[in-house]
Amino acid sequence: MAAAAAGSLRRAGWRLWRGRAGLRCQLYPPQRALHASAVLRRASDEKKEPLASSPQQQFDSPPTDPQPDHEPQGPRSSYTGQGGQESEDYESEEQLQHRILTAALEFVPEHGWTAEAIAEGAKTLGLSVAAAGMFHNDGSELILHFVSQCNTKLSDMLEQEQKEVQLGKTEKKPTDQFLRDALEARLRMLIPYIEKWPQAVSILLLPHNIPSSLNLLTSMIDDILHYAGDQSTDFNWYTRRAVLTGIYNTTELVMMQDSSPDFEETWRFLENRIADAMNMDNTAKQVQSTGQALAQGLMGAAVTVSNAETNRAVRAELCSVPCLMLACLPS
Repeated sequence: MAAAAAGSLRRAGWRLWRGRAGLRCQLYPPQRALHASAVLRRASDEKKEPLASSPQQQFDSPPTDPQPDHEPQGPRSSYTGQGGQESEDYESEEQLQHRILTAALEFVPEHGWTAEAIAEGAKTLGLSVAAAGMFHNDGSELILHFVSQCNTKLSDMLEQEQKEVQLGKTEKKPTDQFLRDALEARLRMLIPYIEKWPQAVSILLLPHNIPSSLNLLTSMIDDILHYAGDQSTDFNWYTRRAVLTGIYNTTELVMMQDSSPDFEETWRFLENRIADAMNMDNTAKQVQSTGQALAQGLMGAAVTVSNAETNRAVRAELCSVPCLMLACLPS
């Protein structure tokens, strides 16, 4: 009896202890899960970050050189600092535009002076066609770039010719021949684009393009007359440039309509206009000298007439004096 009762008490105590343990597990599962998650996260962080060494270990261990990253081969980007020092391989926006426009000239015979030609030029440089958005849609910047490029080539050619004359390698050309050769050399630069040049002229005549195109034209004419030896400082400075500008423009119009071999009609027209200008200049000088002589003669005649009239007036006054004296005498 006593043994059976003791066994029953032990089994009841065991069941009571198991019930309390199960109740504890049911009451705190979130805390355990949260604790386990925190432990796993800390373990993961410890794997990613190495243990920090002690200050003594950092002092004793020799410094290790950081391994440089492998940079891709090719031009390194650079910039201009505040001190004005420019790094290597730096390309400004203006230089980039210059390269794009120069590359676009190859596509002008096909696409004309348009944004399409500029886009094709950008593609040859490995750029996106969106680079054409840096320019106006009318193609004026491409035309002005070409004209400026031609003017620079002509100026360099005339400067080189002048140096050869100064060194005695070549003889100095007569003025009419020099002007004819200079204008012909400049006009020949249009030949690769002559089919599309009427389009360029119409674009340059737009109101917003006239100042830039006129500036380039007058600059070219001024360079030609400078290397031709023009040193005039009077009104002839303007008249000669106006005449030469008119000759270039009219010859350019003739050239766009010329279908003769190697533009022979154009060069004949240019030669005749230069000859007319030289004759007009000589005639103007003769008229000027004749006018000066005529003016001097007229001035001399005027002075002579004035002196004669003055003498007659004096004589008349002198003759009237006795009459006045007689009239004043008492009767």
